[in-house]
Amino acid sequence: MHIAGDGGSVSPTNSAPPACTAGDPQVQEAVDQTVAATEFGQPNDGAQAAYQISETLARTDLTQEQKDEYIAAIVQMAGGQSTLCGSVDERTADKLRTGLNDIGTAWTDPATPELRDQVTDSIARGVADGRLDADDLYGIVSEPGSAGTRQLLTDVRDGNALAAVADRLAGDARAQGYDINDHQTGPETLTAAADIANMAAANGNRSAANAVLAEISRVEARGPVAGDDMTLTQAMMATTVGGGQWNNLYERDGFHALSGLLNSVSQTPANQPAQDKLFGDLVRSGGEGYVGGIDEGGNRGPALDQLGMYFDRNVGRLSETDWRMDNTGDPHHGLVQDFMRNVMLDPDYGRAAQTQDALTNEMTRLAVQVGDTSLPPETRENAASTLGAMMGSLQQAGADYIANAEGDAEAKVAFVRQFTDIITDKLIGKLGERLPEGDIQDGATGAANNFVDALWQKLVDHQTQAARDHVDETTGGLLDLSQTIRTTMATGEASLLNAFDLRVELYFDH
Repeated sequence: MHIAGDGGSVSPTNSAPPACTAGDPQVQEAVDQTVAATEFGQPNDGAQAAYQISETLARTDLTQEQKDEYIAAIVQMAGGQSTLCGSVDERTADKLRTGLNDIGTAWTDPATPELRDQVTDSIARGVADGRLDADDLYGIVSEPGSAGTRQLLTDVRDGNALAAVADRLAGDARAQGYDINDHQTGPETLTAAADIANMAAANGNRSAANAVLAEISRVEARGPVAGDDMTLTQAMMATTVGGGQWNNLYERDGFHALSGLLNSVSQTPANQPAQDKLFGDLVRSGGEGYVGGIDEGGNRGPALDQLGMYFDRNVGRLSETDWRMDNTGDPHHGLVQDFMRNVMLDPDYGRAAQTQDALTNEMTRLAVQVGDTSLPPETRENAASTLGAMMGSLQQAGADYIANAEGDAEAKVAFVRQFTDIITDKLIGKLGERLPEGDIQDGATGAANNFVDALWQKLVDHQTQAARDHVDETTGGLLDLSQTIRTTMATGEASLLNAFDLRVELYFDH
């Protein structure tokens, strides 16, 4: 499967056989009853189809094999395919698709979570057994507003089939256009492509994810897609809030699909610029003028965790790039601080422990570089600058969070302090691992001018004190930690201290 040059798509050559090949009269009867039920009700009403699917899967006189064959036939008919159980007109196919979408969203009785699980499992078996192929899956997710039917594909394990579906959707999106003010549906369709590309990547095929990222990058390089300033990324989030109209499948919306795309694409230098831009756009997607972004309602935890996964893997590069880009207008500048403020300190963020580890691993690495006199001066000064940028970002992010986040001020202060106290504890432990065993046991410094040794000792002294003479009213131990690092650095070369101070002061005013 590949996207054609004109924005269309090419169908796979190896198709699954049409359903009902066994000519089972019970399966035929069940299919006929479901098709007949769609004659009732208004157009685009899937309740009758969903009800009949529910009734069929509840039958005790049918085997699981028969039920799977029945679901395969319904999926193929909903996608406009012919089966040996018959074929249907577009009105009926649309009602079958709507019924499946209702089941996927678990919208209301009979579309319950239990029924959704049954159909999801059956479709996964259908793909694994060869009853259903990429054409069949594409047929039920090709229309805008397909969050429910995409949910039904979440157990499919054929990464190649899923990638083929995502490729076709990306081609459709390009053909549809991206100007939502002109009623073009491309952003919604490209969100569906990203969502299914993430599923494909999770099952071993990253090609579609790479293609979707490339399409986003291509379009955004040309400028806004709607109005004077709406980017494609913004349009993808705005048109798929909560997964789509009338449902709460937040994991299928634009913010989730785009966040997942960061980690689904191949982690290569070629993809890095587009990934970093997307990461920055998502981290900063809150506030006035954004719909469906980082501060939208609903369950945002999984998407925040995807952003954190990208940050943790790239923390060193992002931190160094950050300080190198000041006053240039480059979107990397201030990005570490914005991530910390908008993601890391969000109570819904579920990767706090991993991010604390990533930060302290990088801080330890930088501290070792600062103290390594065998390295070139420029390397040591860059390490000091990056460490200063990280500390300043932490301090300013904590202060901003406390000042601007909703809720009780004392609780917010306690939250920031708890997070940063753990960073201090982890940093002490990791620096201690760099010292000879005797030094750790004795609590003594082994080399008078060794930065790591001296910093570790000062942090241990700080930790063992019952109270400090001063505790910052906003960021708590963060300011103390920064001052401890600064004081230790002051015993060495002035250039290192200047490099550290310059970065801290850009982010945080003492």
